[in-house]
Amino acid sequence: MTARTGSAGRSRTWLHRPQSSGARSSPVRRLTELTRRVLLFSALISIPFCVTCAKQRPEAEYRPTTTIKDLMDGIVDPAADQIWDSVATKITTKGKQEKAPHTAEEWTAVRRSALQLLEASNLLQIPGRHVAKPGERNNQGIELQPEQIETLINQDRQAWIAFAHGLHDAATQAVSAADAKDPAKVLESGEQIDNACEHCHQQYWYPHPAQSSGK
Repeated sequence: MTARTGSAGRSRTWLHRPQSSGARSSPVRRLTELTRRVLLFSALISIPFCVTCAKQRPEAEYRPTTTIKDLMDGIVDPAADQIWDSVATKITTKGKQEKAPHTAEEWTAVRRSALQLLEASNLLQIPGRHVAKPGERNNQGIELQPEQIETLINQDRQAWIAFAHGLHDAATQAVSAADAKDPAKVLESGEQIDNACEHCHQQYWYPHPAQSSGK
């Protein structure tokens, strides 16, 4: 019997014919390859652009004109005093008197002092800031001299930064307390601020009172 070789037979033979190695790639494959090349080209041209942007981005240029002593006298001490004095209990001949912020202006004053104290902790960390001006001395007899304090700070900058962060955390609590208008929380934050200050002073200002002198 002779096999039929009609159009149907030819169609089946064409559908099952394997492609040779030199056959053209499918449209999907060509599209995928084109996409890969476009992405690669985009990545290559973006590298110089990113490098240029990185070079053009200016780094912070601090100018620490004031000393640590200036920051303490001009910002830290007044701000801390404002927070400590805002909530208090006084015993007088008339009995116990409670003091706390009440008006919006009074709470704003507490919050501003807390913010000043918070940011002062960042200013204390700026490299290159000296402890005091040339020739300034501590004359109380129990404190180290400025050059001794500066030596201790420079010997372990990480410890100095940790103390500054302690002040920052305490001042952050004071900001939250002022926002909440909570006198009890202000009192608690004041204790934390006092602890942060005292720990730092014991490390740098009078670590060995018996050995320190005003000479």
